[in-house]
Amino acid sequence: MSSLAAARPARARLGRWPYDDSVAHLVLLDHQMVPTRADIDGWVAEATATGMAILRTGALFPDSTGPFLEAGFRVADTLTLLQRALTHRVPTDQTRGTASIPRDTGTVRLRRLRPSMLREAAEIDRRSFSAPWANDASTLADIMTATPYHRSRAVHLDGRMVAFSISGRADRMGYVQRLAVDPSARRRRFAQLLLDDSLRWMQRRDVSQVMVNTATDNRPALSLYESIGFEQQPDALSILERALR
Repeated sequence: MSSLAAARPARARLGRWPYDDSVAHLVLLDHQMVPTRADIDGWVAEATATGMAILRTGALFPDSTGPFLEAGFRVADTLTLLQRALTHRVPTDQTRGTASIPRDTGTVRLRRLRPSMLREAAEIDRRSFSAPWANDASTLADIMTATPYHRSRAVHLDGRMVAFSISGRADRMGYVQRLAVDPSARRRRFAQLLLDDSLRWMQRRDVSQVMVNTATDNRPALSLYESIGFEQQPDALSILERALR
């Protein structure tokens, strides 16, 4: 993974798409930044020099997509953006959220997601999201460092990891960056447990607004987010790609 920040004013990171060595992955480190054509041409040249066949972006806000489309990129996928305000402080749950889990579920523990656990988390991510949208351990580590501050937690059921979340904070903005539940452990409120933990963490740090995105056809995720106050935004996010050869 190479950082492009020192080479150009637009801060971005160029790496490999998870599980596909033919696709380069471009992530803008400032999601509000609108790149210039010179920025994009430089990223295309650098990706081409690696020998990869395709350059694919991370999720882009609408203002950032125009220059990419003008440079020959196309839309590979669209994501629904949701947002909610954090206006009321919720007291810290001394039971670490386990009180909301049915008693017959098993022994549930909410633990810090450590770097040594990312390979296990990546397997959950891969089982939870269809190709090509799953993360590997490397891209999960990148997600952790995408914001100045982050909180990463894993749910363990009877000693086995079954779900995890990565959330970030930049100034007073919060981001639910990744949340995955193993298909074998769904419908047991583990996603709710992780979201509650993330929102409490943000509230303790005076976050005022929280954003999350998900696939436009992921009805269970959309229903969950909307049930706790997230509202769909009029502008969708886009993942773009361009053939390099």
